[in-house]
Amino acid sequence: MPKQPINIVGIIPVAGTQGEFGFEWPDSLIPVAPNYTALEASVSECAHAGCTSIWIVCNDNVAPLIKHRVGEFCVDQASAQRGYFTKHGSNYYQDIPIYYVPIHPKHRDKVDCYAWSIIHGANVAYWITRRFSRWTVPDTYYISFPLGVSDPKEIIKYRKFIRTKEPFYFSYKGLTVKDNMPLSFTFQPEEWRRAKQKITRNSKLYEAPEEGEMPSVRLPKEERYRSRWFTLEDVFGEGPLGKESELSWFYDLTTWAEYSIFIGSEHSKTLYRPSPKVMYINHTGGISDE
Repeated sequence: MPKQPINIVGIIPVAGTQGEFGFEWPDSLIPVAPNYTALEASVSECAHAGCTSIWIVCNDNVAPLIKHRVGEFCVDQASAQRGYFTKHGSNYYQDIPIYYVPIHPKHRDKVDCYAWSIIHGANVAYWITRRFSRWTVPDTYYISFPLGVSDPKEIIKYRKFIRTKEPFYFSYKGLTVKDNMPLSFTFQPEEWRRAKQKITRNSKLYEAPEEGEMPSVRLPKEERYRSRWFTLEDVFGEGPLGKESELSWFYDLTTWAEYSIFIGSEHSKTLYRPSPKVMYINHTGGISDE
C-alpha cells in the first residue's frame, strides 16, 4: 500500500504582530526588496516548504489591503523548479490557495495575543478542510512569521524534515521560537491542544468560585485576561522537542534597529520578488497576465 502523503498547511500570523513601526497598515507589509513585502516573503517561504494551502490570519480592517497585495494563490516552488526543465512546464505547476482568516470578535482583547493568531488560524484550517474530506485534514502546521526574514530558497532543502508528523524548528545562533524569536516551526494537533489550553486557562475575568456557585468576583485589573499579553515564548516555550536546523542568516524585523541592519546588509540584496509565473500578483495589485 503506497505511503499516504503528508498534508502540511501554512499559517501566517498577521493579527497581533508586535512590531515598532506604527503605520496605519500592518507591519508585515514593510518592504524587504523592490516590490516585495515581508508578508509576500513569508508566503514564498510557505511555498518553498511544501504547504498545500496558506492561511493568513488578519482582521477585517486590513484583510482587503493584504488580499489586494498578495492575491488568492501562488505556486509550489518545487513544482515550479521541475517545470523549468520540461516543455510546457507551467502545466506541471501546483497552485497553492491562500485564505484569509479574521480573529473571532469574541476573542478580541481577551485572548488574542500574537500566539493566538497561530492557534486560531490552525483551528479554522482544520475545520474548513475537515468539511471537504477527512483526507484533506492537515497532519502538520507550518508557521511562518512575516517579521522573521531569511533566505526562502534555503527552506526548500529542509522539506523532508518539515513534511513529517514530527515537530521541526528553525534556529539561528541557537535560538528558536521557544526563545521568543519569530523563527518558523511546525507543530501537530497534540501541540495545538496544549498551546490553546495554555492561553485559555490564563484568560479569565472572574476569580474561581466555590464549588456549585457561579463566578461573581472579578479579578484585579492586572490579572484579568493575562494571556492577552503572552509572548511566543510564553505559549510555545514548553512545546515538545523536535529536530532543529540552523539557518545561515536571519533577521528579526520586529524592531527598527534590526530592520535597519537588514536593509544595509548584503543579505537584503539577495532577496527579490519571485517570477510572475510563481507569485501572480503584480505591483499594481492585479493578477499578472505574464
